[in-house]
Amino acid sequence: MLDSDLNFPHHLPLNGADYFLLHLDHLMWQSCRRRNLCIFTIALSSMSETDTLVLHVVAHPAYQWLCRLRLQHNWPFCIQYWRLQADATVPEIMHYQLKADEELPDALLASTMDIRRESAFSMAVCHRVGQAGALLVFTWHHVLMDAHGGEAFIRYLGQRDTHQAFAWVADTTVSLPFVQRAKTAQAMKRFLFNAAQLPVLTLSPMVLKANQLSLRYRFLAFTEAQSEQIYQRARTLGAGFLVSMFLLAATACTVAAIQQRRGLPLEDVLVPIPQDKRKRGSDSPVLGNQVSFLFYRIPKSALTDISACTAELVEQMKSLMRNGSTNDYSVMMEFLRRIPGLFYRRMLKAPTQGLMASFYYSDTGDSLQQFNEWLGQPVSDARHYPPNLYPPGITFIFSRCQGSLRLTLGYMAPVISDAESEELLTSLSALLLPEHGAR
Repeated sequence: MLDSDLNFPHHLPLNGADYFLLHLDHLMWQSCRRRNLCIFTIALSSMSETDTLVLHVVAHPAYQWLCRLRLQHNWPFCIQYWRLQADATVPEIMHYQLKADEELPDALLASTMDIRRESAFSMAVCHRVGQAGALLVFTWHHVLMDAHGGEAFIRYLGQRDTHQAFAWVADTTVSLPFVQRAKTAQAMKRFLFNAAQLPVLTLSPMVLKANQLSLRYRFLAFTEAQSEQIYQRARTLGAGFLVSMFLLAATACTVAAIQQRRGLPLEDVLVPIPQDKRKRGSDSPVLGNQVSFLFYRIPKSALTDISACTAELVEQMKSLMRNGSTNDYSVMMEFLRRIPGLFYRRMLKAPTQGLMASFYYSDTGDSLQQFNEWLGQPVSDARHYPPNLYPPGITFIFSRCQGSLRLTLGYMAPVISDAESEELLTSLSALLLPEHGAR
């Protein structure tokens, strides 16, 4: 039974970012037979309490509620929404045995979550052969919530107090007049078409079929001391308060170096960066993607010099923020959420003929810094596995966990080969920590 005291909403309209990500899901399914799924893992030092943890989650009212939400079809030009189906089946918590060198089971990575008929959230428990501890794997559809919201919900499941007050959803009431919203949307559309003019750098110039693509993940972790040295290097390059811009600059320069080693000419880098719209320090609202986007176009002349690239990105960010770009993009997304899917997807692909970025990049910030326990059990590690849209088929996500700067690299082979992924991480490490050289 759902706990009525927690006041779970039964009807949740999609916001503009949700609707955008719903159609990215459609494009992902067309191009690579993958869904727009977020995966978050928690590594526990001990597996002695695993059964107790599973029972706690299964009985949790919030888990029961979230797993019974289904995305509803609606008439054209009407807003789509989640609806609670009280009699819907809650997914079974699956158990997997991992091989020594296996990160996640293929069955989880290849999930075909149908959010109109199935739960948009699931949990699995993985045990690694010959090792102590357990890996808790949480998977949710990106249309349901963003990485920050997913973390907040999973933390909530891991608390003994199940009656903590939460703002589950944001108010989606539109305050701007229609004419003003239309003008803002049109101006943002012109900006995006200008920013996305071809050619742009891509590591996947050929069109590959879904059965030729294999999704893989690699990780890079720095010690606490190394992480502080990276932040100091960012300060030296003028990005002390914008460390993410330094990390993005290093990423762009590293990708450009791969392109040069392939003997291909450099082009400008186009990369959209999600921006969390929640108040600083707040986890609410949990559901719905509380993000806007900033679109950066890094000139090819800056891609061979980390200092120049960092300075370029810092200036672009300041300019975009001064011009209210994040707010304008949010207004445009809200304005377009009544557009039928076919027309919406055509607009998404129009500026760059389907290539919406040179690569995808995100920085989840400091939200995992103090993530040391879950339901009283020590947490040894926590990781995000981002969705990876093809093309371009390469995604970087930075995070900070327990004092350590982390990177998750998601890529589609053969967009880059396994050898190139290793080379990419080694080169990126050397750019971030030049005095240490390769990792």
